[in-house]
Amino acid sequence: MLFPRLPRAFTRKFHKIENKRERTIQGNFLIPVPPGSEIPNVFPKRVELGEVLVETGSLRILAPVNGVASLTESRSHFQIKQDGGWRTQSPYSSKSYTYEELLNTFQKGALASLDFPSVSLQTYFSYFSSQKEFNIILSPYSRYNHLDFKEMIESEMADAFSQFGALLQSVFPKAVLQNYFLAEKLEYKHPDGIPEYLIHTKMGLGIEEANHSLRHCELLYLGAETIFHILRMLYYGEPFTRRHLSVCLVDKKGRLDTEPRQFLLTNGQALDFIPQNIDQRYKVASFQGMFEPIQSVEIHSLGNFNIYEHYNLTLYERLPVIRNEFACIDCYECNTYCPTKANPLALVKTREDEFLKSSCIECGICTLYCPSGIDIRARILEAKES
Repeated sequence: MLFPRLPRAFTRKFHKIENKRERTIQGNFLIPVPPGSEIPNVFPKRVELGEVLVETGSLRILAPVNGVASLTESRSHFQIKQDGGWRTQSPYSSKSYTYEELLNTFQKGALASLDFPSVSLQTYFSYFSSQKEFNIILSPYSRYNHLDFKEMIESEMADAFSQFGALLQSVFPKAVLQNYFLAEKLEYKHPDGIPEYLIHTKMGLGIEEANHSLRHCELLYLGAETIFHILRMLYYGEPFTRRHLSVCLVDKKGRLDTEPRQFLLTNGQALDFIPQNIDQRYKVASFQGMFEPIQSVEIHSLGNFNIYEHYNLTLYERLPVIRNEFACIDCYECNTYCPTKANPLALVKTREDEFLKSSCIECGICTLYCPSGIDIRARILEAKES
């Protein structure tokens, strides 16, 4: 498995060790400490790639590189100065696992579900017994399908993916494996990547029933990006220290450039190489996509990459327009485009009791298409909290 070239933001140095010319790449990495974590008084110390920096109740944070790790003065971030070599490829290795070995490998690799926030795969899989009957869903999409992980898996990891399917069937012999990678005529439309919606469309369950099945572990759901990182760990020995960042460009007229751009970045890596390598007319950035509430930042203030939060970066020629809310014009666009017929118009008309909140999947479509600029998303969240 080959990895993309490193950005030029890293300093490349050559030095001699035992009369051999060896490349060393040096860089600084900044990783936030999870709130409430207890940090042992062992820093600064030397760490190796994959070594545990801190472990919380749900996730563990690994050292992304070889180097010296220390805490910032506020103890809010780990700062790692890399001074070791950088591995540029990882060979495929066919392996088999028992249920216990699978959980231990997930823990060692700090694998997290990228379909459900703040859930480790070790914890998630431990809810499912090898003697229990349930469904396993392999989805060809990630939540917003920001990149085509299905194509990546099939072109780069076909053998590993085939072996993983067989592994699931051997570890969970009573489970029914539903592999939607094999479905014909796949054509992604948002919100196909949202777990409960895919279950609704493919299995015929209602949204409320799909949510119930997910909450009560009657379905084991794995999206394409989660599967990608599972394969990297199980068959390539790569822990979860890198993640793809998709980059989208929006011009001053609001038109989206659909040409795919992506980086496979390391946790904590500085993102200052991005403005150095794109057209200077892009001034503003956001880590949110079009179906999410946008929080814009200046392009030279992107900070550091966080594998648990960052998967998409949208660059704008100018600050996204914040539309004023106008009165509803009764166009019914929100209800027309709502994929689950949850009746979001009822919230606009202050008839909250008519809104089917158990059917709403918070996909953001109603807010995006509202011509009056009404933030229906905020009203949905308020209705669900109440």
